[in-house]
Amino acid sequence: MGFLSVNIDFTGRDALLVGAGKVGRRKLADLLKAGARVAVAEPAPCRCLVGLAGTGAIALFPEFSESLLDCGPWVFIALDDPERARGLAGLARGRGLMVEVAGSPSDGNFQSPALVDFPPLRLTVSTGGASPALSARVAAELRERYAGSGALAAMLGRLRPLVAAGIPSDSGRGLVYKTLAGDPDLAWLYRDLAAGGAGLSATDLAARIRSLLERRLAPLELPPDFPLP
Repeated sequence: MGFLSVNIDFTGRDALLVGAGKVGRRKLADLLKAGARVAVAEPAPCRCLVGLAGTGAIALFPEFSESLLDCGPWVFIALDDPERARGLAGLARGRGLMVEVAGSPSDGNFQSPALVDFPPLRLTVSTGGASPALSARVAAELRERYAGSGALAAMLGRLRPLVAAGIPSDSGRGLVYKTLAGDPDLAWLYRDLAAGGAGLSATDLAARIRSLLERRLAPLELPPDFPLP
């Protein structure tokens, strides 16, 4: 596919969004959530864009000009006109910028994958632009299958220092990590938690999780409130 899949910290990074229709607004939401500083070129902004500009959350411009490419190095193009989008992408690539073109991945030089986000767990799906619809379908299946895995990942993260302090050998720690990450009971308990507890109180759920952990981690001393997320 010629792409390297990476996760990039966008906090404080500069980005330019050209076009803020339905697709562009979704991209803008993702960029703002990631902490980017976004300049938006849109001749017919909706009220929400005007409101964001009024609060300083974005810089809003009524039309694209080549000087706006200085707002890069990340450029996202979401225009209804494919020819214009292709031309703007060429300008941006010619200046060594990173460019993504919605609806025409081959015109850019990077692509955002479909995202399944259960913080701190993040799953991404890409077909390299061959079929965004298939990426979306697979992402939806993953979203259903791994519901609750974010809470489980957070709990396992809280467990790591306890394991590190209580189990001296690398092999012993590795075995504990693998056992807990692959434990079907824990996975299903956290799916229950994501679904609202499946009729269990938070106290009951915590007791069941704690019992599972203590059977596997008898040498460790767990805090009383562990492992509620």
